[in-house]
Amino acid sequence: MAREFTDEIKSDKEEPLSEGQKEDIFFTLLNGQTIKDTIQTSRGEFVVKFPKQNDMITIARGAAIMRTGIPAGNFDGTGEYEIQKIATLDVMVDSGPAWFNKLKKDANFSWRNMPDANFVDEVYAKALSFRQEIQAELRGITPNRDRGDTEKVSEGVPPNVGGNLFSGIAGKIKRGRSKPDGDTV
Repeated sequence: MAREFTDEIKSDKEEPLSEGQKEDIFFTLLNGQTIKDTIQTSRGEFVVKFPKQNDMITIARGAAIMRTGIPAGNFDGTGEYEIQKIATLDVMVDSGPAWFNKLKKDANFSWRNMPDANFVDEVYAKALSFRQEIQAELRGITPNRDRGDTEKVSEGVPPNVGGNLFSGIAGKIKRGRSKPDGDTV
């Protein structure tokens, strides 16, 4: 295969977006816009932004810094999850209540400084849910926020399905080694 040098490809004119593209979340994000959402938590409202690919790289870098050069495989699952969670929140959470915004002004601030692990889990779960919602929209899946359609779906389904189908059912697990006669030790 012969290689050749050509001038760099540059567009002299910007092509305007079509009406369909203006409404498309993909093109909106591609053209420099971002999507933010306000999430309600037990400690106030926080504004989270949808992380684009560049943000995902920033999250990965933040996680690598927190590992201080130690390979991710050397951490147990819980430790690595905590690192990923904190790195994600450090990037995705844009602002929050006054107490949070005051803390965030400090260049050394990180979600790893939060004393309440349950609160961090709460914010992370809501931020991740927001991210997954936007990812679904990017794939063309529109979330059904109105749950009223569930009754329509169940029309025509026999009455023994759903409601009481599994009522009165219980299970038991025996742990231990089995003896040759089938009992457990």
